[in-house]
Amino acid sequence: MCSKSFAQESIISGTVTSADDGPLPGASVVEKGTSNGTVTDFDGNFQLELSNPTNATLVITFMGFATKEVNLAENDNNISITLESDAGQLDDVIVVGYGTKKKVNLTGSVSEINNEAIQGKPVSNAYQALQGEASGLTIQQGTSEPGSVPQINIRGISTINGNTPLIVVDGVIGSLNNINPQNIESISVLKDAASASIYGSRAANGVVLVTTKNGEEGKTKFAYNATYGVQEATNFPELADSWEYATLRNEALVNSGMSPAFTPEQIMDFRENGPNVSFYESLFQDYATQSNHNLSMSGAENGLNYLLSLGYMDQESLFKGPDYGHTRYNFRINLDKKINDKLKVGGRISFARNDIKGHAWWTEWIIEPSVRTPPIYDIVDENGEYTLVSGSNSNPLAQLEQGGARTNQNDEALGNVSISYEPIENLVLKGVLGGNITSNKTHEFRKAIEYVYPGGGNNQNSVADNYSRSLYLNPYITATYNNTFFDNHDFDFLLGASSESYKTEFFGVTGLDVPGNEFGVIDNVSEIQQSGTYGSGNEWSIQSLFGRIGYTFDDKYLFEGNLRYDGSSRFSLDNRWGVFPSVSAGWILSQENFFDPLDGVISFAKIRASWGQLGNQDINDLYGYQSLVNISSNAYAFGNVGVPGSYYSVSNQNRTWEISTMKNLGVDLAFFDRKLNLSVEVFDNLTEDILLQLPVPDTYGLGQPFQNAGSVRNRGWELTLDYRLATGDFNHSFNVNLSDNKNEVVDLRGREFVNGFDVQTILREGYPINSYYALKSDGFFNSEEEIQQSATPIFANSVQPGDIKYVDRNGDGEIDYEGDRFILGNSFPRYTFGATYAVDWKGLDFSVFIQGVGKREQWIRGEITEAFHNNNEGPVFQRHLDRWTPENTDATYPRLTVGSESVNNAARSDFYIADAKYLRIKNVQLGYTLPQSIMSQIGIESTRFYLTGLNLLTFSPLLDKGLDPENIDSNGRVYPVSRVISAGLDINF
Repeated sequence: MCSKSFAQESIISGTVTSADDGPLPGASVVEKGTSNGTVTDFDGNFQLELSNPTNATLVITFMGFATKEVNLAENDNNISITLESDAGQLDDVIVVGYGTKKKVNLTGSVSEINNEAIQGKPVSNAYQALQGEASGLTIQQGTSEPGSVPQINIRGISTINGNTPLIVVDGVIGSLNNINPQNIESISVLKDAASASIYGSRAANGVVLVTTKNGEEGKTKFAYNATYGVQEATNFPELADSWEYATLRNEALVNSGMSPAFTPEQIMDFRENGPNVSFYESLFQDYATQSNHNLSMSGAENGLNYLLSLGYMDQESLFKGPDYGHTRYNFRINLDKKINDKLKVGGRISFARNDIKGHAWWTEWIIEPSVRTPPIYDIVDENGEYTLVSGSNSNPLAQLEQGGARTNQNDEALGNVSISYEPIENLVLKGVLGGNITSNKTHEFRKAIEYVYPGGGNNQNSVADNYSRSLYLNPYITATYNNTFFDNHDFDFLLGASSESYKTEFFGVTGLDVPGNEFGVIDNVSEIQQSGTYGSGNEWSIQSLFGRIGYTFDDKYLFEGNLRYDGSSRFSLDNRWGVFPSVSAGWILSQENFFDPLDGVISFAKIRASWGQLGNQDINDLYGYQSLVNISSNAYAFGNVGVPGSYYSVSNQNRTWEISTMKNLGVDLAFFDRKLNLSVEVFDNLTEDILLQLPVPDTYGLGQPFQNAGSVRNRGWELTLDYRLATGDFNHSFNVNLSDNKNEVVDLRGREFVNGFDVQTILREGYPINSYYALKSDGFFNSEEEIQQSATPIFANSVQPGDIKYVDRNGDGEIDYEGDRFILGNSFPRYTFGATYAVDWKGLDFSVFIQGVGKREQWIRGEITEAFHNNNEGPVFQRHLDRWTPENTDATYPRLTVGSESVNNAARSDFYIADAKYLRIKNVQLGYTLPQSIMSQIGIESTRFYLTGLNLLTFSPLLDKGLDPENIDSNGRVYPVSRVISAGLDINF
């Protein structure tokens, strides 16, 4: 509402209010197309000197309310402006497959993540920024090693094969790892068949749609963003002091029938003089730096919308060594041009270069010996020489600092060109040619290391070069039509055709013995290693037709149907094509007359339901439907001599699509004029005809072909809640999401599969995928009498008081793996949650984001958890001090042993399955935006400074073991998750 006076002034005054809350303090009032603006005072009043008094337009914004533009008449000098509440933003447009849709009309399951959730986080890739931001979206950051990529999953594990969702960036399939987070405008997570089925066979595991930024109407705008921070490792296992180690080492040796290794005098010397060295911690710097810089230019005028962006990210490694780390360069151009009222053209092109430098070994190899080494040794002696401890022929610090390096240079160019034409009103024809090109080059020079101590290994150097490149093309055409008939019948249609093709080729070569241990290139090696020389390539394609129809009646009855017809090169001609339909419907109850009495409390209410089917063909065996002829130089043996020959590969021409049938039911509610919004969903996904390699008779002779033979069901629920309110000058917002998913193997044709060695998992009907399969512990034996009266393992030579006792599952009086294993949980996270609180006050802003998992089991084996693992000298951690002794029978760890005496306690059991639930203070941010009245005088639209902390605190039972609860490695041999403290600057001008 605007009330106008009739005086000619260049200074405009006014008041900003809302119908329900009265004056709105802190509302932004900006002269459109300029950086000239101000904010309202405590009473909602403002005063602004116009830079262009003639034909000026004011843009008024306030969190929780719809943006309003007011065109000023020639004589306006005092106005009153009323903003409409828009806390729920239900009328906003959200990106869906091949188009957009109003939130209010959605019938499928879609979560939107806006750029506010991403900006300012000191992360090295966009995956990290999304963690915990949407219900049903599970991201696990098990390591912070530069160049690492988190695991991502939508609504659980639905198949034995690939479970990674489809990532689509501006209509082109790509990766979140290579996109500059500062370029992201919004992300849509498509979770059910109704929302994702337009992508057909590519969407069985969900879809993540990324939309990058465009220019805004007005003059050219520049934006600069920079962050600089420091990383530090968050958690190390707490070693026992050297004298404690020596004491426990003696105890373990005596318990195992051996002589003590340390005298009392040595133990006393350790207690008084040390050393107390953690080899593990010695591998890492106290801190490493991390920085981001981004510069963009954008605008929209005369029908041209443009964005040009440059980005630079540099993340140092915490590993000691020569300049280890990850550097990324980003470049992006987004262009859209309106030729006339009917014709538009556009294009997107982005390029990312990732330079990653790390040690020349494998991180697991570096971590493993460092954790096993007792604290009684120095990692470097008094002369600065790398030590070699008992039982080892290498030093992990030497490998980091003198063992050479591995460098990766990974390039990705992604882009599309599009043309859209509107021959008649509301009918738009669009053609898009999109694709990406990747190039990945790895060079490794593993240097020989000279140790001054005898027995040192690492004495042969090697050089390896690997190269791969790929080309993905995705042209598609669409025709869309939407219109309203008879005032209350809204229709929208989509028809399209798509083609996908992918081709990759790769090769590698390895050489040994570079003279002089320098200039590590293949040309300098003395010998080419045949086993390290290879080359190959593959390709696949998918052809598709798809369509969508949507219908809304009277703004309250919603219907949508999708159909996709896909053909995959991974199947034979008879089984190549699959039809994937979906239907969904919604009812906006709040539009009904009978809902009027509730309008004061419930502002919006909608029920929606969907059903659909999606296909999956994501198996690595691209050509297994046909028998191929393989040639080998050693196919047969005659007289113990290899003879060349050829043979057919294993095949199954009848294999076809995995089919996922998805059901979803959702309720969306808004309360108190849309200030409080609640969404609840339940889902049931059944994947059938899963491609498995079932056992075949030995007489078949060719191995196990993939067969459509399995079924897996996923059931779960999701809840999203957000609330916004203003108290005086403070504007608050709360957002919470919580979800759970449980999968179950429904059918394996009566078979079961046990996988792994130290950590064993099972695929069995009626249980989750890859459930842990182990013995169940039942405390410790406390006496010989108890041992005599109990079942004991047949695989252990002896059992003594203080050893772990196991449950005799089958009651046969003995413990063995075949008859006494239980199914004991699994590692997939359940009850995942995220919660954000944000507040702003007179230019200051503060936010805190917590994220976590309510239930997860993690089976951990090896030196990170077992004292004297595999008969090594170490380790001994502080937690091992509470071990069983005749005086401490209520201990948390069994009696200490070494060698064969440890067989019983080292058995595969739930004793080593830990509770890995956690709550993490993921991100805390404090910022200050300088007053616009000051900035506008120097031509700057806005300036904001902020401090951010990432991974500040973590609460988890697993921390006592020195492990991060997101760790997805069963032995803990990983680079630790980092804490990052950073400062940032945002400037818009």
